[in-house]
Amino acid sequence: METIKIKGIAEEIYFTTSKDGLPIYIWKDEYAKSFYISLNVKYGSIHTEFMINNKKYKVPNGIAHFMEHIKFNVKKGVTANDLFDPLGSDINAFTTFRYTSYLVYGTNKIADNLNNLLDYVYNPYFTKDMIKKEKGIIASEINMGKDQPYNNLYFEFNKCIYDKEKYRNLITGEVEDIKQIELEDIKLIYDAFYHPKNMFLVVSGNINHYEIEKIVNNNLSTKNIIEYLEPEITKTKESKRVVVKKRFIPANVEVAKAKVGLKIPIKDFKNVDKIKLSLMLSIVLNSNFGDTSDLKEELLQDGLITYLSSNRYVMDDFVIIDITIESNYIDEAIKKIINALNNLKIDKEDLKRKINSSVATLVLNYEDVEQVNGMIQNNIIYYDRIVDNLKEIYESVTMEDINGIIEAINTKEMTIVKMDKAI
Repeated sequence: METIKIKGIAEEIYFTTSKDGLPIYIWKDEYAKSFYISLNVKYGSIHTEFMINNKKYKVPNGIAHFMEHIKFNVKKGVTANDLFDPLGSDINAFTTFRYTSYLVYGTNKIADNLNNLLDYVYNPYFTKDMIKKEKGIIASEINMGKDQPYNNLYFEFNKCIYDKEKYRNLITGEVEDIKQIELEDIKLIYDAFYHPKNMFLVVSGNINHYEIEKIVNNNLSTKNIIEYLEPEITKTKESKRVVVKKRFIPANVEVAKAKVGLKIPIKDFKNVDKIKLSLMLSIVLNSNFGDTSDLKEELLQDGLITYLSSNRYVMDDFVIIDITIESNYIDEAIKKIINALNNLKIDKEDLKRKINSSVATLVLNYEDVEQVNGMIQNNIIYYDRIVDNLKEIYESVTMEDINGIIEAINTKEMTIVKMDKAI
């Protein structure tokens, strides 16, 4: 078993691989009173086109989320809840664009909990009746989601930003997509992607790492795991341009909402390491649009906004910057945000504070079993490794680095999506 030392924080993450190829990451804290387990599949909503042995496959949008739902069925009349309720543990699952995660949170009987999780996720139990029933449940979920303003705003924003990328599509799929899902599609996805070599397990809490490894090996040895099919995701060629410059969404909202988005080729950032780039973008955006920024304080004091947030997404070929606003004077607020994007700034003192704050947050995250679990998940999904030198990366950021990032941020490819009552 390998020990990954987190530099500058005095934390360790244990890593091993099961006999069937499942990567296992373990963080132990002798003071933790609970544990958190996530079994993660590197299969998300954007993975609808792929190849196996040079044969092309295309499955309906929303199938990753659909699989997450029906995976809770263990056998006829028995669900995963029936396994965990007697243990007093909480279970959940979620699907993102890039992966699907099955979660367990508990305070005792970790062996029983881990065995149950492995048993139901690695259980290929699917029936036509199950799929038919689930279609109605998920269709209702999709329709309810369309009544949520921020959900609609987010996906309309994605449609304006992305030309080819599957981020344009709802994670759940549309109702018409769900209607197309058949038993054969579910079996294909399970066989192709729900294999230990395409998954990873994260366990955090007051645990024995050698015991975790033994439990996993013993459990998977009882499963009929087929040879890994090595599916290859079909890549898309995304346009450099945004699809729509401006979009208005009529909606019955009390306060108008908007997103201002930028699409910037990642090569414009002069080949900065993606991890450091993501951190620096976060620092720049927090300094200019965050809770302690001069702009947010000014806009709140003037009554021009009721909400402001920022985010960044470092993709394969692009950086996406997303500023979200809520305002009773939405057009004026949008003008202020665009002006700020064209005049980004940060001084040495603010940079130092932001770095110190980020490092403090990083250290504090290691006091929570769920936070640590989530950090490991993100590391593996986005960087395919544990980032063991995050503190060092933060502390290496210079004003020259930050000025280079600010110089590369431009509003050439910008979209504005506005949601308000119809005039």
